[in-house]
Amino acid sequence: MEKNLFREVYKQVCGLALKDCPPSSLSGLLHGYLSVYSMVRVYPWLEDEYGSLWDIHDRIREIARVLQELLKDKDIPVDTRAGYAVDLMDAYLLYSDIKFLDVALDTAYEILIPKGSDKMVLPCRTPNICRLLCNCYYYTGETESGYLAGDLVIEVIGVLKEIDRKKLLAWWKAICLYNDVVGIVTSSSREWGYRKEDCNRLYVDIEQVEDERVEFFQQMRRDCGICLVVEVFDILARREFMMYNEGCNI
Repeated sequence: MEKNLFREVYKQVCGLALKDCPPSSLSGLLHGYLSVYSMVRVYPWLEDEYGSLWDIHDRIREIARVLQELLKDKDIPVDTRAGYAVDLMDAYLLYSDIKFLDVALDTAYEILIPKGSDKMVLPCRTPNICRLLCNCYYYTGETESGYLAGDLVIEVIGVLKEIDRKKLLAWWKAICLYNDVVGIVTSSSREWGYRKEDCNRLYVDIEQVEDERVEFFQQMRRDCGICLVVEVFDILARREFMMYNEGCNI
């Protein structure tokens, strides 16, 4: 059932013109395509269903170029700008245009280091800022950004029950990125063990929230907006790739 739904949603997003996509939908669109690209790269026969690697690659490049343009506007909210910078870095992992990385890192340091200072200061304590810190650590090896990201993760895990369910999804992505990119490098092994246990318990809640979003999409269908379509695309693409990795569809 979910597989058929994913195929339907994938056809829908492939037909979207980027100029018609709200900026707030670009992150989900990008990461959905990154999941599809990874899936087709590992299992080449899936090109028959999802198109060639080159076509998917080209779509990701298109999104990255839009993000690069959006970052030129320094008047947008700092959290939004941080999200665009992180997404551009994520696109760079696949489409290795050094200009993308340069623009994203320049933006990151504009956000994190006030003029006249050489020390990082968090402008807000959000999932996007946490992701930005993780990516700065990944690309530059700057340990301060890794420690600051760890502080945010510890802080948010302590108040998970108080977080709005939709924001919970955004924090989950930030926590997963921290686990993958920074993790034990900036934590004691004991502290890391506690955190991993909390994250494992959180995963059950995350799946439930995602299921609710998918169910809501199915109920709305023709009446839902682009943002919901893209959100469900991101969820289902990631799940589909995970299923192939686990050998469920082979």
